[in-house]
Amino acid sequence: MTKFTKALKIQIVERYLTNKDGYKTLGKEFGVSHHQVRLWVLLYERWGETIFALSYTVHSQTFKLRVLKDMAENGMSLMDAALKYRISSPGMIANWRSTYEREGPEGLVAKPKGRAPMARRKKQEPKEMTEVEKLKERIEFLEMENAALKKLKALVQEEEARRTGSRPK
Repeated sequence: MTKFTKALKIQIVERYLTNKDGYKTLGKEFGVSHHQVRLWVLLYERWGETIFALSYTVHSQTFKLRVLKDMAENGMSLMDAALKYRISSPGMIANWRSTYEREGPEGLVAKPKGRAPMARRKKQEPKEMTEVEKLKERIEFLEMENAALKKLKALVQEEEARRTGSRPK
C-alpha cells in the first residue's frame, strides 16, 4: 500500500474543490482509487487539513465498540462512520466489524505489534549450600592445605640437607 503525503492529499483535495475535476480523473492522475479521493475530500470538508496530519492511531476496544454500535443503531455506512469518528479508512471499520462477528468484543482488544522484547535474564542468587556441600568444600580446602604443607616441609628438608651436606631423609 502506497503512503501519500499530507501535502499530496491536500493538493488532490484542493484540485477537486477548485477545478471540479472528478474523483475518477484525479484518481487516475495520481494513481489512487476514486473512492479514496472522495474520502479525502469528505474528510477535508468535515475536519480540515488537520485530518491529514494524524499519524498511526491505536483505537481502544471501547472506541471500536462505540463506532460499531452507532453504525448498527443508526444504519450508518462505513463512510459515514469514518467521517463522524475521524477515521481515515472505512476499511478499518469493516475489519473491526468482521473481527467482532468472528471473535466477539474480545477480538477488538488492541494487540501489540512487532517482536516481543527479550526477557531479561534473572541474576542467579547464590543458593544456600547444603551441609554435605559445605563438608566437601572443607575437605577440598584441607587437602590443598595439606599438600602445600608437605611441599614446604620437603623444600625445608632439602635446604637443610644442602647446608649440612647430608642426604635428605
